[in-house]
Amino acid sequence: MRLLTPERTRTLLLLAPALLCAAAFACARQSYAQARSSGGRQSGTSAARVQSHDEARANAFVAEGAQALARGDEPAARGSFAKALEADPDNVDAHTYLGVLYDRAGDLKEAERHFAAAAAFAPFSASARNNYGAVLVRAGRLGLAAAQFEASLKLEPAQPSALVNLAQIRFNSGKPEDLRAARELFTRANAVAPDAEIARALVVIALRLGEREAASAAYRVYAARVAASTPAATSSPTATPSSSDASASPSSSGASSSAPSTSSASRAELGAALLEGGLVDEAIAELNAAIALDSSNVEAVIALSRAHLRRKDIKAAGVALESAVARGVDSAPVYAALADVYEAGGYVENAIPAMRLAIARDPRNESYRLRYGLLLNDTKAPAAAAIRLREALKEFPDSSPLWLALGIAQMGDGKSDDARKSFERALELDSRSAPALAYLGSTYGERGQYAEAASFYERALAAAPNSAVPYYLAADALLKEPEVDAPRVEKYLARAVELEPDFASAHMALAKLYVRGERWTEAAAAFERVTRLDPESAEAHYQLGRVYVRLKRGSDAQRELDAFKQLSEAQKEKRETDRRDLLRRLANVRF
Repeated sequence: MRLLTPERTRTLLLLAPALLCAAAFACARQSYAQARSSGGRQSGTSAARVQSHDEARANAFVAEGAQALARGDEPAARGSFAKALEADPDNVDAHTYLGVLYDRAGDLKEAERHFAAAAAFAPFSASARNNYGAVLVRAGRLGLAAAQFEASLKLEPAQPSALVNLAQIRFNSGKPEDLRAARELFTRANAVAPDAEIARALVVIALRLGEREAASAAYRVYAARVAASTPAATSSPTATPSSSDASASPSSSGASSSAPSTSSASRAELGAALLEGGLVDEAIAELNAAIALDSSNVEAVIALSRAHLRRKDIKAAGVALESAVARGVDSAPVYAALADVYEAGGYVENAIPAMRLAIARDPRNESYRLRYGLLLNDTKAPAAAAIRLREALKEFPDSSPLWLALGIAQMGDGKSDDARKSFERALELDSRSAPALAYLGSTYGERGQYAEAASFYERALAAAPNSAVPYYLAADALLKEPEVDAPRVEKYLARAVELEPDFASAHMALAKLYVRGERWTEAAAAFERVTRLDPESAEAHYQLGRVYVRLKRGSDAQRELDAFKQLSEAQKEKRETDRRDLLRRLANVRF
């Protein structure tokens, strides 16, 4: 949302009724007769008699064509409108009807020619300008289209259709200044003809601009408007922002339909956009509405579970997915999402069968095979994980993530040499894989080759400069060297805690570095931070007690040393466990 890409938001802004609305034909003659009477040409008496005769014939043919359209006979209608133009080449109604018919047939070139003629012969008709602009949009000539909409609005400023069409063009540029211009146009349209789709567009624009409070306020308006919509207001056909006129008829300037707002698909899409924008409560409301409209909407169900996970409500996330399965939604993505929820809740033993069900329904999904192997490894079954990952590699031999996962499983199974080869293969396939670089570095670190380990960790941090873990691992390896490059280590650790302020291990290493340099006050502050982040860290309490002794804070020192004595002996193996957990966190691949 990515807040929202232009491609995504184009599908969200379904604002305008299609050009070819049946109601268009009923009001064409009256509107354009009025337009021509106010903007027609001047001529002499004799010419006026000829013109009147030609116009009478043309109008008769237009009426005949309108009747043919009313009974669904388009070929006859097309013939009548063509005869009208033979009688009077400047007949705006005939040009407009033919433009509509050619647009319906997909002949944009002819549609554009007739709408252009209508706009030329009725230059003071706001709807003629609007229709011409609409067909220009369909032809991809947005600059010319915008000029027509602007001209239409100068003639008649309170046209929701022209306002919406011009707003869509401004919106689709994606530039902040154009998004703001689109908002102003949509707001004007909404003031004239309040509409759910316009309210929805205002939500999307606020999200694109990163204005959470404005998006939340706009969503409340949108939700109220959708709730107040009647079935009759949702029956008109709709088109995408790149489609034609917001008014299908040559004379109409009515507001757009609210149909997209009431479809499950569009509500699910807006709900996902709200979630991406950080509006979790609003997203949940919209996604629940989408599911109420279509309980089998997989995208809505999965997005709803993710919204609950964002609120750390594991139970609600699980209920959303399990309820869908109970309703008969037998979908691989739902089972995969259910595995994520079980894993997040610490129920990895339930995540494994859920992922197995996902694979059964989509066996060619590389991501599912990868996650299944990692889940097996995380449940202390590295040998089983290796078997399944080798099976997956037969189908996806050039998958760097699968080779990485195989190496992780082999490392967990105590096969360090095999793990190193798997990590090397992963790097051959993706030389900038930060997890593969970090894991390969760890194989050297386990053999005491700290310089080589640090080299791989530094390559990992270059590949993932916004991840704190490689910075910490590089610093940790360098600290084990005979000669410590203290400034380099401090730089890496400072960056790690900058990226992840609650990274207890990095704060601990930084505190130890301060101790090396006898920077006791800074060391005390760093150790104190560690004890707040990890109160069960025996080492942090012990080291903090020693630093307090140096600072001559006797009572504080005694308190920390007493806390150290009370902590479990199980802390002795914690450092190695923490390091492997960090590597595993770095390897949480989703693609």
